Amino acid sequence: MLFELHSIDFKVNTDAAATPKVKGVACLDVGQNSDNDIIVPALRHPSALGDIKAGQDKHFYSNGAFNLVQLVLYLLKQTGPAHVFISSYSIAEDSLATLKRYQEQGKIWDIAFLIDNRVRTISPKPFDYLVTAFPDRYRCCALHAKVALIWNDEWHLSVVGSQNATNNPKLERGIIHTSQDVFYFDFKTLTHEFDRGTT
Repeated sequence: MLFELHSIDFKVNTDAAATPKVKGVACLDVGQNSDNDIIVPALRHPSALGDIKAGQDKHFYSNGAFNLVQLVLYLLKQTGPAHVFISSYSIAEDSLATLKRYQEQGKIWDIAFLIDNRVRTISPKPFDYLVTAFPDRYRCCALHAKVALIWNDEWHLSVVGSQNATNNPKLERGIIHTSQDVFYFDFKTLTHEFDRGTT
């Protein structure tokens, strides 16, 4: 098993009729009941997201000025030290080096990666760094999902969007979920894929 769940108390309701309604959508989201046409500006830095709050999801667009790893680092400043699990279609060496430094500083307790099979051939230098810096903490599979999970005793964040762990100056879309149900849904799926993945 990739990560231990002993410290996470989940109460997942499987009754479809009792599925919780979406609430607490905050930050750069356009409300469903809005009477006005609103264009949400694309972010230039993750700090424009402001503070995260339990029970509130943050929806955003970015102009490609920050990637998935930079967003994770911004969130870690708010959560404090935590476990991290990243799935990405591609990953950059500078992103990996930064994550390694955060782990050595104790800001990341444990980290794992799920990446696409083609990274071995498309990005051999970053892949070699991944293998060397994080042995036994990565797996490869056929993957296009970009997800970052961040958790500790207080937080269970699931970041889902179009951003990879590489720099890419294009319009990107993302959501930061604070729901334990969403976190657990992603956690179970990604750890299952990790356990079946290859090195």
